[in-house]
Amino acid sequence: MKRIVAWTVAITILVAAALGWCVAFAPGWIVRHDLGARGLSALSAADRLKAMSDVRATVLQGLAAMVALGGIGVGAAATLRQIRVSREGQFIDLFTKALEQLSSDDVLVRQGGVYAMEQIAGAAPHYRGHIGALLASFVRQQAPWPPSRPLEEIDAERAGYTGGLRDDVGGAMAALTRRSMVLPGSSIELEKVDFRGAYLHEKNLSRFCFADANLEGATLTKCDLSHATLANANLNDADLTGATLTGADLTGADLTGVIGLDPTRTAEPARPGPPSRTQADS
Repeated sequence: MKRIVAWTVAITILVAAALGWCVAFAPGWIVRHDLGARGLSALSAADRLKAMSDVRATVLQGLAAMVALGGIGVGAAATLRQIRVSREGQFIDLFTKALEQLSSDDVLVRQGGVYAMEQIAGAAPHYRGHIGALLASFVRQQAPWPPSRPLEEIDAERAGYTGGLRDDVGGAMAALTRRSMVLPGSSIELEKVDFRGAYLHEKNLSRFCFADANLEGATLTKCDLSHATLANANLNDADLTGATLTGADLTGADLTGVIGLDPTRTAEPARPGPPSRTQADS
């Protein structure tokens, strides 16, 4: 606000100075410059006054045109600012509604909230990082490991999942792996998630963090797991055929029964980790 006031005062002073110069000094200087000393002396006093008056009128008209153009520019800038504020308000409303959907008790409503968040990330780039972190938090809360409910109950539900993940969690993973809300060089924190039997074929999981996650029996074929963190993760019987593991951290990971693990595609040879942890061990 102070900056706007300062600019307004400065512009007002400049316009006033220009107006004073145009009225008091410009006409005489322009007439003398164009006519020269001889031409000026040849004019009568009345002709000199008329010439100066004509020049003054022309200069003032030009100045008025410049002020008018400046006013149009200021008006256009103000309108653009208003449009941006209005659009930002719309994004905030959409974000709030999508957030409410994510907290619903209905799986389909939560799934709709996930897709709404992805659409917002595509339309408002400055929200991408926030939405990526939010969806990662959503996945951690909806698929925690160890589970917050009895393991038998969770396993009974998993039998009806498509691709090993509930629809809302699967939708969030699909959105995250499309990476429209993942900022370059940033990671997605998915520590301690229950992804047993998850089907993640050809997903881009580069720089994802699955530390202490349970990926037992997961399908990770042809996945990009470069620079991913899999420290202390349970990869028992997971399928890593064709997966890229360049720079991946497999410290302490349980690799018992892993299918298709190619040490040449990792930063260092993979080592079998500790036995698979269960809910009772946690």
